[in-house]
Amino acid sequence: MNNEIIFRHGDIAILDEIKELWEELNKHHLEKSPYFKHHFENYTFEKRKESIIKEAKNGKILVIIAYDNNKKIGYIVSSVKTNIGEIESIYIKEDYRKCHIGNILMEKSLDFLKSNDVKKIIIGVSYGNEEAFGFYEKFGFYPKVTVLQFISNV
Repeated sequence: MNNEIIFRHGDIAILDEIKELWEELNKHHLEKSPYFKHHFENYTFEKRKESIIKEAKNGKILVIIAYDNNKKIGYIVSSVKTNIGEIESIYIKEDYRKCHIGNILMEKSLDFLKSNDVKKIIIGVSYGNEEAFGFYEKFGFYPKVTVLQFISNV
């Protein structure tokens, strides 16, 4: 690992550059999810990208990609919809998770969201990935409600 991590900022124009990392995140959720494996098996980057672009029509999108020697090692995608900010997706390669890259991505994303005068900021955490709660709590995020979903294949 190089000590000089570079962060590239953009919008929808650089969204395709996170595809490989997003697919790693989706695989992580697939492995962690005890009940919704079918969702993650069928969820593609193209579907996720389409939903982000749809949201972008109603607001603003920030994409930040972290690089180590031109190697993509993490990203964050944030959006502003009317007066709600959302961390849409964040992922750091496992070898880089204790290097504070996630902290930097979150801080930059939160600065972007706050500069857009949002009234609240949200992030969704998939069931099975609760170990991420501690990371998000460092930034003031706490579980507010748990939404349960019926699945017929249990």
